[in-house]
Amino acid sequence: MKTLVIIFLNFVVTCKYICGYEILAIFPHSARSHHIYFTPLVEELATKRHNVTVINYHPVQKQPFLRQISLQDRQNASACVDIEKRMQVLSVSDFSLAYATAQVFKNIANTNCQKLMKNREVQDLIRSRAHFDLVIVEQFVTDCGLAVAYKLNAPAIGIAAHILSPWTYSRLGAPNNPAYVPNHFFGSGTKPDLFNRIKSVLINFGMNMYYTHVIQRSDQEIVNAVYPDTPLLEDLGKNMSLIMINQYFTLTSPRLYSSNVVEVGGMHINPNYPIEDKSLINFLDSVSNGVVYISFGSVASNFPPRITNEIRRFVEKSNMRFIWKSEITDWVPPSNVFVGKWMPQAAVLCHPKVVGFISHSGMLSTSEAMHCGVPIISVPLFGEQFANGKSAVESGLGVSLDILTLNAQVLEEALQTILKEQYQKKAKELSQLWKDRPLSPMETAIFWIEYVARNKGAVNLKPPTVDMPLYQYLMIDVAFIIASSVVITFYISVKVLSLVLIAVFGKHKLKRKKVD
Repeated sequence: MKTLVIIFLNFVVTCKYICGYEILAIFPHSARSHHIYFTPLVEELATKRHNVTVINYHPVQKQPFLRQISLQDRQNASACVDIEKRMQVLSVSDFSLAYATAQVFKNIANTNCQKLMKNREVQDLIRSRAHFDLVIVEQFVTDCGLAVAYKLNAPAIGIAAHILSPWTYSRLGAPNNPAYVPNHFFGSGTKPDLFNRIKSVLINFGMNMYYTHVIQRSDQEIVNAVYPDTPLLEDLGKNMSLIMINQYFTLTSPRLYSSNVVEVGGMHINPNYPIEDKSLINFLDSVSNGVVYISFGSVASNFPPRITNEIRRFVEKSNMRFIWKSEITDWVPPSNVFVGKWMPQAAVLCHPKVVGFISHSGMLSTSEAMHCGVPIISVPLFGEQFANGKSAVESGLGVSLDILTLNAQVLEEALQTILKEQYQKKAKELSQLWKDRPLSPMETAIFWIEYVARNKGAVNLKPPTVDMPLYQYLMIDVAFIIASSVVITFYISVKVLSLVLIAVFGKHKLKRKKVD
C-alpha cells in the first residue's frame, strides 16, 4: 500500500512538470501587430507541454496542447485607421490628438468587450467552471478579460504589445513621472523642457480620467449586463500578479519599476526565421551598396495618395535599392525597388545587406530594427508610435519625421543621415546591448508565467504602493505636518520674542518715566 501511495505521489509531482499548467490566454484586440507579438508566446507555452486555451481573433498554428476560441472577426483593426483624419488632428495640437485617440480607444474597448462577453464559447467556458492555473490577459484599452479571469477564479497576469499605458502605472504601483518618463501620446522624450512637462502632466491626467470614468465605466456596464456580480474592473486590475510589456530599457530608457513589471521587449522576434521568397532572395543577393526596407504596417493601405506618391518619387530618384511592403497595384516599380504585400520583416531587417528602415515606428518594428542593428527613419502616426520614434532618436538608433511635412526631399535627407557611419555603427552597438540579457525575452516571459502559476498567483510581487492613497504615496500628509510645524514654531517664536521685547523695553520705558 505504501508503495502505491509513493508511486501516486511521484506521478502527481512529475505530472506537474511534464503535463504543465492549465493556462488561458485572452487577447481581445484584433490588430494583427498584437497577434504577431502574442502568438509566439502561446505556441511556445504549448511546446513546453502546458495546456493552453487562447481566445483571440486570428488563427494560431494547430499543435498539441493548444486550443483556440475564435472571436470570429478576421478584420485587422489597424487597417481601419483613417490616415486623412489622423493627419487633420495632427495639424491641430497634441491635446486634440490625445482626445481623438481617447475616443478611438473607447470604440475599440467597447467593441472588444462586447465580443468577448457575448461569445458563446467563452460563456460556456465560464459556465463549465474549468480549472486554470493562470489567465494571461492583454492590457490594451479594456479590462474585460480580467472579468473572465475573475469568473474562473484564477490568478491573472497582464501582457501588452506596447509600452506601458499611462492608466496602467497606478494599478501596478509604478511611478509615472513626466519629468523623465516619455509621454505615451507625443514625443516628449526622457528630458522634456518645462512646456512639455506641463503638457505631459495635463495629457496624462486627462487620459487617466477619460479611461477611468468613460472607457472603464462603459466596459463595466457591458460586463455587469452579463455577469452582475463582477467587481469593479479597476479593482481587478490592481489584483493582477504582474504585467509583461513589450519594451526594453536599451530602447526606451531605464524606468523605475517594481518586481511586478517585466520587460520582454522583442519577445516575438525569431532570429532563425528564413526568407523563403526566392525572388526576394535574388533581389537581396544582387545588391552591392545596401538596401533600405520600407514598411508602415497595416495602416499603409489607408495612406492618402499624396503620401504614397511622395514615397514613389523618393525611391524612383534614389540611387539606393528598396524593399517596400505595400499593397499598391497601380504602379510599375523601377528595377531598384522590390514590392510585396507581405514580408518576413525581422528576417529582412536582419539580412546583412539591409542598411536602413523607414517605418511608422510601431513597437514591433522599432524593436526589430534595434535587434537587427538597422538605423530607422520613424514616421509616427498613432498612439505610442510618437514615444517610440522619440526613443529611437534619443538612443541614437535613427531620426524621426513629421508626416505632415513628409515629401521625397525630406525622406532623401533623412536617408543620407542614417547612412552615415555614426548611425550605422551606433545601431550595431545598440543591437549588442539589446541582445545582452541573462535570458531571452521569450525565456523571461515563460519563467514569470510559470513562476506565477507555480506560486498560486505570487501575491508577494504586489508592491504596497498599489493600494496606497495618493496623499500617502506623495507624502502630502508628511509635508503638511512638517510645514505646519515650521509655521507654528515660527509663529510661537515670533510671539515669544515680541513678548520678551515688550517686557524688557516696556520696563525700561517705565523706569525712565519714574525718573522723569
